[in-house]
Amino acid sequence: MQDTRQQILEILKHHGEVTVQELSRELELTSVTVRHHLEILRSEGYITDPEVRRSNRPGRPRYVYRLTSTAADLFPNNYSGLADALLSTLREKLSAGERESLLEETARKLAADAGDLPKDHDARLASTVAYLNQQGFVARTEKNEDGTHSIIISNCPYHYVARHNPESCRIDERMIQMLTGGQLERTQGYASQNGLCVYRVTWPTD
Repeated sequence: MQDTRQQILEILKHHGEVTVQELSRELELTSVTVRHHLEILRSEGYITDPEVRRSNRPGRPRYVYRLTSTAADLFPNNYSGLADALLSTLREKLSAGERESLLEETARKLAADAGDLPKDHDARLASTVAYLNQQGFVARTEKNEDGTHSIIISNCPYHYVARHNPESCRIDERMIQMLTGGQLERTQGYASQNGLCVYRVTWPTD
């Protein structure tokens, strides 16, 4: 990202909200230049539309800008560390049956976020892969020689968590099965092994 825009984001992170005039003073740039950078950040979804800052003082209204939730991903975070600690704690505190129930419900919630998927198998498979890619996976499909299809995942968004908590791979497997509506067979890899994850998908014949 361009240095000036990165500075603007850092200032917004620190102050919560700022005006063009405040940014202009802090960055030692003209208001025109600041507005140019703000418009780019707004078009990319990192800052909000300008809002009037309420004030009892007379004069022209001042407009403030804030970060959007999307911008949070541009700053350092420890989501993986938190997820790792939570899963480790649950593994210690819950019985095997309780863990299975929790994994199943988690997969169900993740699958439900994809909304209603087509009933046609090919269309549903394409929708499944599109949803996985939206969630940070790098996924594609491949037709096998026997006419079945495989889902090939070359990037897992929570690879770090899976290294210590293989349960997350099972959540993936159940989620993908729910999304496709078919039978799923893992034919290669686990995220915890830092390799490709390949799932063979079959649907019951009518």
